Amino acid sequence: MTSILFCTSYIRDPQAWQERYQRWLDYYRDGPIRADRKLIIDDGSPWLPPPDVIRTVAHDAPAAAFGTDDVIVRFDDNLGRQSTSAYPGWWRSFLHSVTLAKRLGADRIIHIESDAYVLTPRLAGFINGIDAGWHVLWTEHFQFPETAIQVICSDQFDIFEQFKARKPDFDYGELAERILPFTCVHRQFKGDRYSEIRRNRGMFRSSKFDFIPLFQKPFFRTPIPADADFVTQAVMSQQFAFRRAR
Repeated sequence: MTSILFCTSYIRDPQAWQERYQRWLDYYRDGPIRADRKLIIDDGSPWLPPPDVIRTVAHDAPAAAFGTDDVIVRFDDNLGRQSTSAYPGWWRSFLHSVTLAKRLGADRIIHIESDAYVLTPRLAGFINGIDAGWHVLWTEHFQFPETAIQVICSDQFDIFEQFKARKPDFDYGELAERILPFTCVHRQFKGDRYSEIRRNRGMFRSSKFDFIPLFQKPFFRTPIPADADFVTQAVMSQQFAFRRAR
């Protein structure tokens, strides 16, 4: 099967590129996910890396413009995010993946956000082997589907396009985790948004204390477990690597 692997992006400056998007590219360029093309779908960023690092093509560019390299696929304007449930910039980029998949002749869309990492051969092998359906993982902490890692196969492309057509203004007014029409939620893999899970801080456990610099230290975040299959919303202070043997 022909696959595209993509993340969405909004690149504020060179530091954001290095710490987030270059990190993602470096991790997935040599595996562990098998994909014929790696794309970064961009919401009108104010800064872009030079073409000798990665080329940028317009969102409506023909297939011939993509070549065989990794590319940034860019929208000229920025739609951004207005609130927790209003984020048209992400929706536009995410939904554009089905257009790109068809344009490039792909049979599968693998969506792994720029702060999401597959850590084990167990999960990588599962993702690489999917050939039908629309699949997501699960965040135990928040108790809902984890849409930062998704696999969408060609038998779901028409459903994907129907979903996209519902809101041409990208105003869905709800979290993607609650409304995307995925067919399978996989709870057998261990992982979470560990950067958002706080250690028990006793009388200071309320989120109203989060602004205190002391409680922003890595010590007060739950570390990534040694047996985690994935991590999402990863931050620079978290250290991890793909574990080739378990």
